[in-house]
Amino acid sequence: MRLLILGPQGSGKGTQAKRLAEAYDMPHIATGDILRAAVSEGTELGRRVAPILERGDLVPDDLMVDLIRERLATENAFVLDGFPRTFAQAEALDAMLDEIGKPLDTVLLLHVSDAEATRRLAGRAALEGRADDTPEAIANRLRLYHELTEPLVERYRQACTLAEVGGERSMDEVFAEIEGALARAGAPS
Repeated sequence: MRLLILGPQGSGKGTQAKRLAEAYDMPHIATGDILRAAVSEGTELGRRVAPILERGDLVPDDLMVDLIRERLATENAFVLDGFPRTFAQAEALDAMLDEIGKPLDTVLLLHVSDAEATRRLAGRAALEGRADDTPEAIANRLRLYHELTEPLVERYRQACTLAEVGGERSMDEVFAEIEGALARAGAPS
C-alpha cells in the first residue's frame, strides 16, 4: 500500500502515519523528521534548510524531490507525510512515482480547524521544545498550507484517490475512520 497523508500542520498526520506504518508494516516517510535530523546532525542539507525551517517557510522543490526520490526508490509500500506541499511538488511526485512504478493508492486528508491546529502546535512546542513551533512560524505555516497545499485536495479528489477524515477527535477514533476509508477505497494491504 502506498499512502500520502495531507492536512494542515497540527492535524495529526505524523501521529496517524506512525500508526499506519506499524499496523500495515510499512515505513513512515516523514519529510519534516528527515529535514530536522539533517539540521541536528549538521549535514550540508541541514545547514541549507535550517533557516528555512526556522521561518516556517517551505523547502525548495528541487531539494524535496531529490530527498523523496532517494527514499522511495527502495520502498514498495510506504506512508508519506509532509510532502507534497505545493502543486509543483505534487506533479513532480506523481511523475517520479510513475517513473519508478509506484503510484499512490490513496491520499488521506485530515480535516482540522486552524484554531485546533494552532492549539495542538502550541502544545507540541511546549512539550517538545521545537524551535519551529513559534507562534509566528505556526501562523506562517498555516497560511502557506491554505495558500499552497490546500489546492492539492481538489487535484487528488479528481484523481479519485482522496479519502477525507475528520481529525478533531481522539487518536483512536481518527485511526478507526482512516481504516474504514482505506477499506472503502479498496487500498491494498
